[in-house]
Amino acid sequence: MTSRTGFLRSGGWIVIVAMVVTTCAFAYYAARLIRARGSRPVGDGQRAESYGFALEPCLVPRERIVSSGMPRDGLSALVEPATWTLPQLEAAASLYRKLLVPGDRVIGIRLGGQARAYPLRLLVWHEVVNDTLAGVPIAVTYNPLCDSAAVFRRIVAGRSLTFAVSGLLYNSNLLMYDRQPKSRRESLWSQLLFKAVAGPAAADGAVLEVLPINVQTWADWRRDNPETTVLAPDPRLADRYSSDPYTSYFGSDQLRFPVQPLPSPARYALKTPVVALGGPQGWTAFPFPMLASLSGVPAGAPWAGLVRALSCRAGGNTVAVALDRLPPGTGVVYASYFAWFATHHTDTTWMEPAGAP
Repeated sequence: MTSRTGFLRSGGWIVIVAMVVTTCAFAYYAARLIRARGSRPVGDGQRAESYGFALEPCLVPRERIVSSGMPRDGLSALVEPATWTLPQLEAAASLYRKLLVPGDRVIGIRLGGQARAYPLRLLVWHEVVNDTLAGVPIAVTYNPLCDSAAVFRRIVAGRSLTFAVSGLLYNSNLLMYDRQPKSRRESLWSQLLFKAVAGPAAADGAVLEVLPINVQTWADWRRDNPETTVLAPDPRLADRYSSDPYTSYFGSDQLRFPVQPLPSPARYALKTPVVALGGPQGWTAFPFPMLASLSGVPAGAPWAGLVRALSCRAGGNTVAVALDRLPPGTGVVYASYFAWFATHHTDTTWMEPAGAP
């Protein structure tokens, strides 16, 4: 009780109020978008059962699947969206003020000789983009609560799936659902577990293939990929892309939803950014601060080969991955420290400095 009182007296109440206001505003925007589409929202913002998903079988603790406060499809996942070339982006600059500035972060992916960037400024309002690049169906996902970015192949068991935002969370992380014909039941999929966690697909043991990506500034991605295309904005949300409803959230280490387990003791602040490289056989996680301060690769470190594919500017908020230096089949995921620990504490090797305990 004393520590909580001290937190409030030291100005913590301002952080709490800001987070509550932000959450309410975000839910208001989502409700407006649903009403504009003329559809009735599914999910009461409180009970997971009200969202209409099959929750059996459930491969994660059922009580930790919680509502985000928004209904199903409260954020509109994009399906085969329009993309722009660089000349088209520049021509649209006068219509979309500050749509994409040099310091903005983007998810960048290269497939089959083609490159495409997905600005986080846009993804914060969609979270899921069902796209096709170089003939490959992909799902580009970003969850602001975990600052987590991952891209998957959408082909599962020979079928091309279309994913959308369920309105539910597990460990404060995005749960997607697969849109199905009326005769089939939909399943819930965890962004950071890379698999179906509830419903028929969970019963089948369905998993997603994680693809290698970069989360870089737009200036860096454009410099390294001069032929890149860019996700075009949804005109219905043009007035919102210039705002970020998560500014106050990233201004503190407070979490909005329950997460278990949390690292204890925590070596880094909970929202410290991490890049993880690996796949089904295990992952290696690299906290940004450690990469920025690394002066050499410790001899015999199990992650020594991977670190040579990473490039970090001291004090920067991005880490670039040299995708062509990765071993074949290596996936790349970005996330906050707390989120990656909660979902992958059993299959991750953490990069540590030489001599660390």
